[in-house]
Amino acid sequence: MKKTVDNLNNLYKPTFENTDKMTKFLGSHCVDHALDFHYGHRIKINEKFTNELYPIPLFRFKLQGIKTEVFFDVYTNKNYIGYIKLYPKKEELLSFNIKIFESLKYLVYGFYNYQEKINFENLEEARTKIEQSKENKFIIYADFENLEQIFNIVEMLSVRPNKRFSMANYKCECGHYITVDAYNGSCPVCGKDSTFKRKFATKCPVCGTNGLKDQYGRGECDKCGWIFDPFVEEQKDNVIYPNLISLNKAKKLYSEGKPFEPNLDEFIEALNCYSEMQFEYNGIYYAVEFVSNGEDEYDIELYNSKTGEAFIFKTTDDFKNNAKVEGKLLKDIWEETTDRYWLQ
Repeated sequence: MKKTVDNLNNLYKPTFENTDKMTKFLGSHCVDHALDFHYGHRIKINEKFTNELYPIPLFRFKLQGIKTEVFFDVYTNKNYIGYIKLYPKKEELLSFNIKIFESLKYLVYGFYNYQEKINFENLEEARTKIEQSKENKFIIYADFENLEQIFNIVEMLSVRPNKRFSMANYKCECGHYITVDAYNGSCPVCGKDSTFKRKFATKCPVCGTNGLKDQYGRGECDKCGWIFDPFVEEQKDNVIYPNLISLNKAKKLYSEGKPFEPNLDEFIEALNCYSEMQFEYNGIYYAVEFVSNGEDEYDIELYNSKTGEAFIFKTTDDFKNNAKVEGKLLKDIWEETTDRYWLQ
């Protein structure tokens, strides 16, 4: 027994050294994460695989809102120390820059249909296959041979906050030990807010209901749905992310009992603010984005997610007056569109 324990300790030692480095790296990049253990692996002892299942450590976190898991295997070789998995939704995968994984040998397949492998060597064929797939969720899987490969992916996909994080460790109610930032963290396993998350009492500027905001002045009203933001209250007649209408219009719509929906002019104003928007018409999603025309200027592109067709407009007035959907002027059928929002 002692020999077996010693062998296991020797096997796990380099793995735990890697997890320590991963924890420090994620913490320095302000990525909320949880260290968990995955049961179900047969490991190799004395050149033979055991019949018993042993746990291997894994990190759970999110990159650009996409669930991500990094597994550090116990049995490794010079070309393999673990694997990474991302679980993007269909729309996320369609917008994903798969070149991020160029240094790894990766697979993309359906979440429920493991046989549905998608080859990204031909991007147009891959896009068509994803659009036609009945799957709404996919898995990107890749083995990695060194930590730098994973660090590069995290660096390319994570966004550092404007303010520094204050890191803290605690045990979540779901039982996992979590490293979170002390200002705006939540458990990456169950989603519950950190006990260290700071919130402050406020009144909704639209309906007057008591609510909570974080230290950056952000939050959401539980009653009317207005999203708090300090910049919005400074410019009450302008459309400013994350809201799609101005504060003064929201007050008017609330008093009339109407939803906070943008008209076409406000949608275009939001586009000028954010540069990427979307809407849905007859079950098809359309993306509206600013794209470079190669002359240090930007055109507006209207993209049909089903057909892959893209139409270019030179100015916002050109887009407003001439953009068509299913042969109809967008301005004439705008009230029939839904899910007008920032591009997801």
